[in-house]
Amino acid sequence: MQHDFIQQKEQRCALQEDKQQFIEEIAALRSLAKLAEITGHLLEDLDDFKHDIERLDASSWERKQVQVLNRNTLERFSLAVLRAYRMQSS
Repeated sequence: MQHDFIQQKEQRCALQEDKQQFIEEIAALRSLAKLAEITGHLLEDLDDFKHDIERLDASSWERKQVQVLNRNTLERFSLAVLRAYRMQSS
């Protein structure tokens, strides 16, 4: 019984660490966008996305589908930042 408790605790810690790394990726992308002087809705949308992730509870984050959907969203934001940077540097 104690082994199960320890295993669950380790799994929750791993999930929390994974979620925290994801939040850090969003923050890093936002920083890059800001350095590239990208403003407006994109930064606001990144902030909203970060807050949404921060509010997810562990059971929601644990679901693989939630993680995949959020990873896809982060990829779309990354592409949007790259496109906006390319447009500004042209």
